[in-house]
Amino acid sequence: MLAVCTNRIRVEEPRLSGGGALPGSSLLLPDEAREHGALLSQVAWFNRLRLIVAAGVIWLCALATHALDLITDPWPLYTLGAAIVCVDGLYILRFARLQRSRLSSVRRHVYLQIAVDIIILTALLHYSGGITNPLALFYLFHAFIAALVLSVRAAVMVAFASMMLLLVLGFAERAGIIPHYPLTVGLFDLHAVDPIGLWLLVFAYATTLAFSIYFVSTVLARLKRQEGELVSMGRHLALSEKLASVGTLAAGVSHEINNPIGVIKNKVKILRYRVEDGDDQTQLLSELDVVDKHVNRIAKITDGLLQFSRERPFELRPLDLASLLREAADLVRVPFQSAEVELRVAAAVLTGVVVNGSSNHLLQVLINILLNAKDASPAHSIVELSCSHVGQEVLLEVRDHGQGIEPELLEQVFDPFFTTKDVDKGTGLGLAISHGIVSRHHGRIEVESEVGRGTCFRIVLPGRMSEV
Repeated sequence: MLAVCTNRIRVEEPRLSGGGALPGSSLLLPDEAREHGALLSQVAWFNRLRLIVAAGVIWLCALATHALDLITDPWPLYTLGAAIVCVDGLYILRFARLQRSRLSSVRRHVYLQIAVDIIILTALLHYSGGITNPLALFYLFHAFIAALVLSVRAAVMVAFASMMLLLVLGFAERAGIIPHYPLTVGLFDLHAVDPIGLWLLVFAYATTLAFSIYFVSTVLARLKRQEGELVSMGRHLALSEKLASVGTLAAGVSHEINNPIGVIKNKVKILRYRVEDGDDQTQLLSELDVVDKHVNRIAKITDGLLQFSRERPFELRPLDLASLLREAADLVRVPFQSAEVELRVAAAVLTGVVVNGSSNHLLQVLINILLNAKDASPAHSIVELSCSHVGQEVLLEVRDHGQGIEPELLEQVFDPFFTTKDVDKGTGLGLAISHGIVSRHHGRIEVESEVGRGTCFRIVLPGRMSEV
């Protein structure tokens, strides 16, 4: 009977003290995928913010009209507030499709949002004092957003477009091409301002925009540089952890291939004698078949280790889970034999359920957990690796019968650098990285443990019903 695990923790999201990102999650994403996710997050935030802006426009318009008596005809402003809500509604409906779009499409969508926003802002200014309204400085926000989400070049373009719109609005109202709607708050009369005064006002807006963009872009450049360093460090840490596993596996490869190499050496000697004795071709070929068999065995062992050690792109493809479990078991067989721990694999073929995943990355997860189970198991004990499914969820389980994990430590097992091993036997990154990989598969890791009876790590992956 398997040990009953009473303490259980279900881990949904990676955690890191101080609110940072967990190595193995966003830090391990390819640059374009990471930028795509960050951009979508910003777009979702802009969509929510725009609803607040629309409510603010309507509220301020009502206040200025009915309480302060500053605006005689509020309906154009109410209409523009409603337009913001309608446009934002379209953005929200579009967001689901935007999540499946390429990075370039998302960037174009952000440009479109900013363009529509500054046009609506220009229309709002037109009906509330035009260039004389100090809220013209709200153009700054769009330049800041462009600098934050797109680039400094985009921020300069947005600032230039904003100044052109403001300039055209001011001179069109002053020339009488379009009507001017002044605010009766004692600011200044647009028609009483000298041309040089109007240019000075435009210069003040332009200077404010320029210096603001400069300072914001400088801060953002430093933050992005530090983020790049953090991402690079996270990837190096992940690679170091993987190489540590490779080192553990490679230590046993020499023992694994010694036997076939010995057989090959003996067969080569025998072949020399047979050639000298003039034996017939059938006998020579039978000896060569044995050599070929052991060469293939060596090739399989080394190829498995090389495949595991390589950095592969994260690509979701239909998985052969039985083959994946057998490959993981083959790679850790020697460390388990050295520790005198038996590994039992129940690699059942799942029927009716298909799982998409990155086999190389999931192999890293299984090896990390298996090596941890081996380290936690006493000699002559058993570690069980199995696969099953409940509905459309596929469960990969690694169960040991070791000392277990204390309840107060369960919630820390996925924290980076947390380890109960000796300093020279673990980095504390294996489970953190494994958690990040499983999260990228839209799955989760569950842990059950009972002190003195063992621990069970359960990798839960989403599946889908096969079409056959």
